[in-house]
Amino acid sequence: MSTPPTPPRSDGVLLRTARADDEDGLIRLAALDSARPLPGPALVAEVNGVIIAALCRTSGRTVADPFVPSLHLVELLRQYAARRYAPGAGPRRRRLVPRLTPRVGGALIGAQRSW
Repeated sequence: MSTPPTPPRSDGVLLRTARADDEDGLIRLAALDSARPLPGPALVAEVNGVIIAALCRTSGRTVADPFVPSLHLVELLRQYAARRYAPGAGPRRRRLVPRLTPRVGGALIGAQRSW
């Protein structure tokens, strides 16, 4: 029995907070960019599972892979950080949508008439 083929990954961009297991990738990225590693918490831009750019949340300094088009990713990271960590941004609240009761023939299902 053979395993099913893995579907190809899309070319989407993922912006996220860096995790502890990203440290090697961030060090590699800084070395490629001839820069020091980022000193604090970071946001990363990932394409197909590879970190292409990163932004330090405390200093605003960025590192990016110079061998991959990445200027647009750095700009996305800056915009994302500005929106997410702006003063007064606070946690987002979920907007609740009321549950709709299905109708059959114009009448509410399960509704009782009071007349």
